[in-house]
Amino acid sequence: MTEVAAPPQPLPAGATAASGEVGLAEPGERGRLDIAERVVERVAHIAACEVRGVRSVGSSLEGVVGRQYPNVKAQMAGGHARVDVDIAVTWPIPLARTAAEVREHVSERLTSLLGVKVDAVDVTIATVSPAGTEHRRVQ
Repeated sequence: MTEVAAPPQPLPAGATAASGEVGLAEPGERGRLDIAERVVERVAHIAACEVRGVRSVGSSLEGVVGRQYPNVKAQMAGGHARVDVDIAVTWPIPLARTAAEVREHVSERLTSLLGVKVDAVDVTIATVSPAGTEHRRVQ
């Protein structure tokens, strides 16, 4: 019977072939990851738009004066996030259920994509508009 050798496995980070040592470097030597509040805000904005009934409303100029929806503000502290989301909703859709879905979806997406612990997601329904109405620019 012939034995086939297993292919060599890559060494974990911090291990050296010469030392024969296998393991991770000390935590302080591995580095760290800081996620900016702006990144949390952008991911939360996209996640809120993924919920059925939430509308994306406003131009960049309206965003300057705070009338762009979803409007997201985030606060980060040591890997924990607290997020405020103002949304525009299409009528007729249950408002309480939509707010709860936004809260859950934003929290889930921030945790799964960014690895942050979400302490709170506060949702405010800022405006409601009938289905099929679009805000048009005057030309």
